Amino acid sequence: MKHILFVLFALLLPVAVTGQDETQPLSPRLDIVTVDPATGFALLRWLPSPSPDVGSYVVYIYSEATALAIDTVRSPHITEYTHTASVARYQSVTYVVAAIDSSLNVSPLSNPLSTVWLSAVNDECTGRITVTWTLYENEFHPATGHVLHITDGTGTIIGEPFLSPTETGYIFSGYEPDTEYCFHLTATDGGGPLSTSNRACVTTGSEVAPGWVTIDAIVVENGGLTVTAVYDQATDMVNFRLKRYNPSTSAWDEAGLETGSSGRVTFTLHAADTSAINLYRVAAVNICGFESTLSEPARNMVAEASVTGTHIDLRWNRPVAGGNELFSVWRDTGAGPEEIAGSLSDTLWSDDYSRFAMEVTASAIIYHITAKDPSASTDLPAHRSAAAVIRTTENIYMPNAFTPGRGIENAIFKPEFSFLPGRYDFRIYTRNGALLFSTTDHGEGWDGRDSGTPMPPGVYLWSLRITMPSGRTEVMSGTVTILP
Repeated sequence: MKHILFVLFALLLPVAVTGQDETQPLSPRLDIVTVDPATGFALLRWLPSPSPDVGSYVVYIYSEATALAIDTVRSPHITEYTHTASVARYQSVTYVVAAIDSSLNVSPLSNPLSTVWLSAVNDECTGRITVTWTLYENEFHPATGHVLHITDGTGTIIGEPFLSPTETGYIFSGYEPDTEYCFHLTATDGGGPLSTSNRACVTTGSEVAPGWVTIDAIVVENGGLTVTAVYDQATDMVNFRLKRYNPSTSAWDEAGLETGSSGRVTFTLHAADTSAINLYRVAAVNICGFESTLSEPARNMVAEASVTGTHIDLRWNRPVAGGNELFSVWRDTGAGPEEIAGSLSDTLWSDDYSRFAMEVTASAIIYHITAKDPSASTDLPAHRSAAAVIRTTENIYMPNAFTPGRGIENAIFKPEFSFLPGRYDFRIYTRNGALLFSTTDHGEGWDGRDSGTPMPPGVYLWSLRITMPSGRTEVMSGTVTILP
C-alpha cells in the first residue's frame, strides 16, 4: 500500500527524510457523501483521524480498487470538501479520504461512499417518465426511505412520493405535453436528509392530442361508404384510425388509417357492408401508433321500403344516438335524384305512388335518406343512407267515379300509370256508343263535357289502348259514373 500511495502522491507531497517516524496515522471515517442537485457538485464530510499529529487530508475518487487523488485539504480542522469538478451529475462517483501526519505518513484509505446517481427517461409512446437511481449505501447512517422530489421547470413541486430504501425506480405518468419535469432523490432516516442525488430534467414531447373528434358524415355510395370526421386543430397529431364495432367479439376492429388535414379526415371503404347497420368511431393516433382522443360512435344509415296499396312506406335509422339531425327524402324515378321531403325529425315517411306514377321512366324507384345537424358546417357532407329500391310494375289505375265541375279533386277522369306510356288512345262513350271524348295525350283527361256541354250524372263507357314500356299493347274498357 505504501508503494501505491507513493506513486499517487509524488506530485503532492515532499520526499520523506530518512529515519523519521514511519507509523501510519489512523484512517478518518467518511461519514456523508451527497450531491447538490442545483450544481451537481459532490460534498464530502468525514470524521477526523484519531491520530494526534494529523496535518491534512487527501480526497480520492475510488474505482475498481484504485484510488485517484483529486485534492488535499491542508488543515486538520477542516473535515469537509466540495468537489466542483465532480461528474456526479452523469454517474455515481465513489470517494475515499486519507489522513497525512506531520511526518507525511498517509493513513489507510477510509471506507468508501458513493453518490446516488439518478436518471430520467421519457417515453412519449406510453406517456411515462421512468426514473431510476443507484442504491444509497452507508453502514453508519442507514436510510429508512427515499423521498423523490418532482418539480416542473419553474420549481413548483408536483409531488414528493416516499419510497422504501430498497426501491431504485419510479414511473411518473399523466404528465402534460411540452413541459419540463425535474427529479432528485433524498435518502432519509426519518430525522433528516442523509444523501441527495443529482437532478435530472426531461422535457415531454409536444405532440398534443386533439381536444375532440367528431364523425360528421357517413355517406353510402358506389357500393361502399365514406366516413368524414372533423377534429380540434389545436393538435400535433395528424393520423387517425377508423374503427368498426364487431358484435361477435365485442371489440372495435380497425377499418382504416388516414392522415387528416385542416381539421378534417376522410376514410373510404370500397367494400363495406352497407346493408347492415354498423357502428363506427374515429381515434387520433400518436407517433407511436397509440390511440388518444376518440369520437362518439356513429352509424351508417340503412333505409327500408315497403308497399301498401299505392303507398311506399319508408323507415330508417338515426346515424347518431340522441343527435339533432334533420332528414331529407330523395327519390329517383329515372331522371335523377330529387328531394321530395326535407327537415324531417321522424324516421318514418310515406310516399303516394299514384301521385307520381306518370313520372316513372325506370324499372325501379330508388330512395335515399340524408341527415345533417343544422349546426354543422355547410361545407361538410350529410349522412347518406344506402338505397331503398322499389321495383316498378306496369300497373294502370282507373277510377270508377268522379265529380266534374266541383273543385279540383276528382274533377277529371283519366287513368293513372306506374310507368310512362308509349302509344296511347283513351276514349269516352255514352251507353248508346256515341263518342264524347278522345285523346292520344296520356296527360289529358275527360272533364265530363261533350263539346263544352256538361253531361248529366250517370254511367258512361270508356276504352283504353296503350303500349307498355315492355312493348306489350294493352286494350281495356270499363264504366265510370258521374256522381250527382
